[in-house]
Amino acid sequence: MEATTLADRLQNKVAGVCLIAGVLLWAPTTFFEYSEGMLFGAGAFGVLIYALLIPGLLGIARMLRPGAPRLSVVAGQLATFGCVAGGTFQAALLHEWAARAAGTPEAMVAAIMAVTEGRVFPVLLILGIQFPISLLTLSIGLFRTGVAPVWVATLLGIGALAFPVGHIGSIQVVQHVAETTLLVPLVWLGLQSLHGATPRSVAVPASA
Repeated sequence: MEATTLADRLQNKVAGVCLIAGVLLWAPTTFFEYSEGMLFGAGAFGVLIYALLIPGLLGIARMLRPGAPRLSVVAGQLATFGCVAGGTFQAALLHEWAARAAGTPEAMVAAIMAVTEGRVFPVLLILGIQFPISLLTLSIGLFRTGVAPVWVATLLGIGALAFPVGHIGSIQVVQHVAETTLLVPLVWLGLQSLHGATPRSVAVPASA
């Protein structure tokens, strides 16, 4: 008899692939964001990243379920809300690219971005800050449950704290440092999800 159902294995596999793919796209996306003429790539890859991270982070939350069920649910909700807001932030880059590509005068683009940053982004920030909070919550859950080595939980927590500093402050170096710090534990956890997708069997005692 299989220890896990086919649906569980497929869910773990999807979570692992999405998590690894999402975090590997972080570095080039940040590079594009600060490079001349690469705004479309930054926006497109950015939206894709957060779409991939939703199932990926939910996969980590499921790892916590046996030992910390409440924390698992809270972390999953925070990750979902945070990823939606993160994707919306990245979509703003696509709107900016479209305005520039359409030949909108630079003064008008600057005025639109000023309104966006002053009125729209603060609203999105309320949801967006939940993304690093979800990473910190997952880090705490990994510490509590012991489903991952201490170094994985530690790096995840450090990266979660550095992430908003770089992104809210638009500090490219800090963004790269935070993303690299998160890359290692999240890829490790993604590989664990893939390993969990491997069929395993358990012996069933013969009936008397």
